[in-house]
Amino acid sequence: MATNSRTWFYSRPEPRPYYIEERVNHTLWNNRIQGVFMSCTQAANPIKMEGTLNGMPMFFEWEPGLYFILRMGEERKDIIGTIRQILFGLKPSFAYQDVDSMYVIEWHTDSGEARWRDIQGNPQYQGLRRLTAPTAT
Repeated sequence: MATNSRTWFYSRPEPRPYYIEERVNHTLWNNRIQGVFMSCTQAANPIKMEGTLNGMPMFFEWEPGLYFILRMGEERKDIIGTIRQILFGLKPSFAYQDVDSMYVIEWHTDSGEARWRDIQGNPQYQGLRRLTAPTAT
């Protein structure tokens, strides 16, 4: 099955965990992220998945067409770059460490200004840094 993020991020997938798992996992494997299997833990928005990559925990959360959040046990630039490719070149908006010491990258189709304002200064988000320039208002 050839699939890409158009079938699960840029359009709303059917809210069936198996279909979401099949599409996302095939997309990851087709983009050379082997050794991972993501399980769908929530098929309604926001969609959530969890899995491991060679023993490292990974979590996905997204609302189709709006944002994608990757949480992982350590900063892996190769994974971040591949997710960017999977999302058709969408640049990551910001990065931080959460209360569970997970490394988090967020991609937003609208640059994430509202989210940035919400989390800025919140002690739950350590090392918060912007990865793309803010949009003019």
